[in-house]
Amino acid sequence: MKETLKLIVAPTVSLFVIMLGMSFFNTFISVRVNLDGGSSFVVGLVYSAFYLGMMLGAIYMEKFIRYTGHIRAFSLFASSMAAAIVVQSFFASPWIWLFFRLLTGIASAGLFIVIESWLLLLSSSHTRGVILSLYMVAIYTAQSLGQFFLNVANLEGVVPFLLAIFFCSLSVVPVSLMRASAPSITTSEYINIFYLLKKTPLGFFGNFVAGLILSAFYALGPVYAQEMGFTIFQVSLFMSVTVFGGMALQWPLGLLSDILERRKVIIMITAAISFLGFILFLFPTMPFWLLLITVFIYGGFVFTLYPISITYCCDFFSSSGITAITCAALIIYGIGCIIGPVIAPIVMGFILSTGLFLYSAVVSLLLCIYAIYRHKKLPKEIKEIKEAYQVFPSTTPTITQLDPRKKEEA
Repeated sequence: MKETLKLIVAPTVSLFVIMLGMSFFNTFISVRVNLDGGSSFVVGLVYSAFYLGMMLGAIYMEKFIRYTGHIRAFSLFASSMAAAIVVQSFFASPWIWLFFRLLTGIASAGLFIVIESWLLLLSSSHTRGVILSLYMVAIYTAQSLGQFFLNVANLEGVVPFLLAIFFCSLSVVPVSLMRASAPSITTSEYINIFYLLKKTPLGFFGNFVAGLILSAFYALGPVYAQEMGFTIFQVSLFMSVTVFGGMALQWPLGLLSDILERRKVIIMITAAISFLGFILFLFPTMPFWLLLITVFIYGGFVFTLYPISITYCCDFFSSSGITAITCAALIIYGIGCIIGPVIAPIVMGFILSTGLFLYSAVVSLLLCIYAIYRHKKLPKEIKEIKEAYQVFPSTTPTITQLDPRKKEEA
C-alpha cells in the first residue's frame, strides 16, 4: 500500500495543480463576463459551452490518448488549454469565448482521463477505495482553494489569464517526471440511458437534477455574489465555503444512505436543498457570516445528490454492471450540466440574482415530490443488492473504473 501511495503522488499533484487553475479560471470567467456587462444568460451560455466540451471530450478522447500515449496526451491537452486561454486574453467578447471554452472543456476532459487512467493502473480491488478518496480530496481541496486566486490581481487585466496559463504549464511537470510505465485505457462501458430511465427513473432524474443545480451554481454563483455587492474576497470565500461544504458532508450523508432506504435519503436531501434555497432567496440580506454557514450546508446537500443518485442506480444492477451504470449516469448528469446554466438565468432575469436559489429550490422540490410519489407508489420496492455508497467526482467515465464496488476482472 505504501508503494502504491508513492506512485500516485505525481499524478495526484498534477491533478491538484490543474484543478487549482481550472477552478480559479472558471469562476474568473463568470466574474469577468459580468464585469464586462454581460448578462447572466451570456455567462450561462459560456459555461454551457465548457460543459459541452467536457462531455464531448469524455466520449471521444479515449481513442486519441490510446494512440498518442498518456504523457504526450497530457502535455498536449495542457498546452491546448493554455493556448485557448491565451487567445481568450486577446478578446473581451464572450461570444468569441464560447468557442474557446468549448475547446477548454474538451482539453479538460482529456486531462482528467489521463490522470484517472494512471490511478486506475496503480489500483487494485484492495486499494481502489483509498485512491478514489484521495482523488476526491485533491479535487475538492483544489476547487476550494483555487477560488482565492481571484484576489491576486485586477480582474479586468491580463494577469488572471497569465495565472491560469501558469497552472496549465506547471501541471505537466509532475506527470512528466513519472517513471511508471504508461497505462492502457480500459474502454468505458455504456448502456442506453433510456434503459436506465426505465429501470430506475428516480436515479435517472436524480443525476439530471444534480447536473442542473450544480452547473448553474458554478456558473452563476459568482454573478449572484457580485450583484449582492460582495467584494472579490467575499466572492471567493462564498464559492470556496460552498465547495468545502460539498466535501465535508458527502461522507456522513453517504453513510446515512447505507443505513436508511436510499429513496428516503434522496427525499431528505432534495427537501433540504429546496428549504435552504428558499431561505437564501427570501433572506438575501442576512449577515455574511450567516450566509457562509447556510451555503456550507447547502453545498453539502447539493454536492451529495449526484453520488447518492448514482449509488441508487447501482442498487438495481449487479456489481459486474456498475461501470456501465455509472458511465450512463455521468452522461445524464452532463446533459443537466449543459442545460442548467441556460435555464437558471431566465429565472434570474425575472427575479434578480437571488433567482439562482429560487431556481435550485424549485427544481429540487420537483424531484422531492417525484421521489415521494415513487415511494408511495412502490413502498415495497426491493433491490437484489444494496450497493455501498461511493463518492464520485463528476469528471469522465474513466473514473468509474476506480469504483471499489466493481468486481476484479479475472
